[in-house]
Amino acid sequence: MLTLHQAGLTTTPTIAPLDGTIRPGELLAIVGPNGAGKSTLLSMLSGFRPAEQGELHLDGTPLREWPIAELANRRALVAQQELPGFDWQTDELLSLGSNPAKSLVAALLDDLDLTRLAKRSVLSLSGGERQRVMIARGACQLLSRCSPTAKDGGILLLDEPTSALDIGQQQRLMRQLRGWATQHHMAIVCVLHDLNLASTYADRVWLLHQGQRIDHGLPSQVLNPATIAKIYAAELQHIEGGPHGKPLLALAP
Repeated sequence: MLTLHQAGLTTTPTIAPLDGTIRPGELLAIVGPNGAGKSTLLSMLSGFRPAEQGELHLDGTPLREWPIAELANRRALVAQQELPGFDWQTDELLSLGSNPAKSLVAALLDDLDLTRLAKRSVLSLSGGERQRVMIARGACQLLSRCSPTAKDGGILLLDEPTSALDIGQQQRLMRQLRGWATQHHMAIVCVLHDLNLASTYADRVWLLHQGQRIDHGLPSQVLNPATIAKIYAAELQHIEGGPHGKPLLALAP
């Protein structure tokens, strides 16, 4: 469990102090317009950019006190447009640094529709294929180090994981992330631009604007048309009757 106590950043780009808890088994979406601070906040949650005020605790221990090797067992970050540096095969890239069981690698490749690409060079893949490979690698980093019966599968941090995917792959990925959260008790944090994906698949949403979290809670509470229209400077329509009764947003004609 990751807990924030008035954690924030004072240097540009700034993140205003905020409190919060990210729990095993949930999918949290971070949304907001361009420049809102979403990627910066994700970097702070990962520990790559230390909080300059307040404190972050992972499993009750300040994040800054975690040894790097031990922290790698508990959290994985997949950044935007992350490119592999060498000509690895897809299944080799998943295994780097974590020595996972072959069965785990095979399962993750299957989860993200990558089995047919297992022996392909990652440099030969399309942008969407490579994006799914890097997400699978992040999951492999966590799952290779925890027991199948563990009550906490670590924290997977994803920066715009659907940006290079077609709508079918977006749907399959988000369903799979929900499955990992449930099956492996993994906490999954996604920066998303597609508000309907956040509404459909997230348990909770944090809405950012100009470095401040201006709202947080259930998608149906946070993603209301009046607030979103104001923050994004957009004209929207509110569509009822989405999946599981969740509201959807559409651009007004």
